[in-house]
Amino acid sequence: MLIVVSVVLVLITPVYAATRTVIQMRVQQELPLSAHIYLATDALRPVFQERIDAQVPSTVASTLKGITDGMPSDTRDWAAKMAKVLIQPSATLTGLSPQAGGMVTSMRISLYPGDPKPIDANLLVRFTVLNATTIQVSAFPLKGSPTLVSGPLTTLPTPLGQLQSIHTTPGCGANALDVDMQLPINLDAPATTQNAAFTRGQSSRTILANWQEPASATAGTHAYVEIPASSLSTLGPGLGVLSLGNDLFARNIQLSMSGNHLVATSDITLGKSLKLAQATTTIMPLAQQGKLAIQVQKTTVTIFSIFTFPYDTYNSQIQQELNSKLGSALGDKFTLNTASIGPNSNVPCAAGDSMILSVTAPGGLF
Repeated sequence: MLIVVSVVLVLITPVYAATRTVIQMRVQQELPLSAHIYLATDALRPVFQERIDAQVPSTVASTLKGITDGMPSDTRDWAAKMAKVLIQPSATLTGLSPQAGGMVTSMRISLYPGDPKPIDANLLVRFTVLNATTIQVSAFPLKGSPTLVSGPLTTLPTPLGQLQSIHTTPGCGANALDVDMQLPINLDAPATTQNAAFTRGQSSRTILANWQEPASATAGTHAYVEIPASSLSTLGPGLGVLSLGNDLFARNIQLSMSGNHLVATSDITLGKSLKLAQATTTIMPLAQQGKLAIQVQKTTVTIFSIFTFPYDTYNSQIQQELNSKLGSALGDKFTLNTASIGPNSNVPCAAGDSMILSVTAPGGLF
């Protein structure tokens, strides 16, 4: 059977090529991709501290105003001015712990530098969806703690995509928050032509030899992104048509999960419509210089829906074509550090068939 396929691919291709024309192909699509963005407690600490620094002075000022407004008019102005001079409030975040109903937030408040009796306060911070691009943050005092605030506290913008839900994640390793979003994914591949140079039988090791390890993460917010299998499967049609050279194309691409691998199935056609076989390609996700990429493991070909056998001749071209599209998928939203399938020690709560990406958001997530 391998001889039969070789005859089909080697003999019929040049005959068809004699009458073909060069066709430019370009895929330009932006697809919504469902993803869970996990933020660790350590990643949230600077965000919380920044918000505390912004909120505490105004909260204390409001409290003092309530006190001085109740004073006699002849001492009110004097007391307000003295309070403004003497009281210089500051707060330090001392604890952050995710619970089922929100984030227990502990802080120590000093009314002035060197305050010998700072105030310890504990709040339950809750997160809700205000709209598709904004998180509403509310805070409520815990029992036995002074009431600094009770109700809406601030808002956080989510510029990366459309917000679906948000909740705390106790029991998910070091992660504190799960932000469920629809990320706009760009599968715009560079222009290619049907007569692109490619030598059949080229080993994938040739390309891998030129790959480099991802550069160390730049400053930004570190997070883990879980892409469910159901979401990954929606990307298949968006990959369009892959050119394999010699007038061969992979069409009708479908993505699925199998164990710790991605599986891509496609129709192999000669030209636009002559179907020769169905190919099943096993691939592994990885990070390549901060971008999402794949490494082809193996390919099998099925003829007449009956005969199936290994056929790795076009592995390198499949890998090259997929990487040209996946490399731009995340745009400049994230710098990708690692990619794998299934839960790990960093995201133990992930589904077994999800893709897990370790990323850094250079511009931050909020």
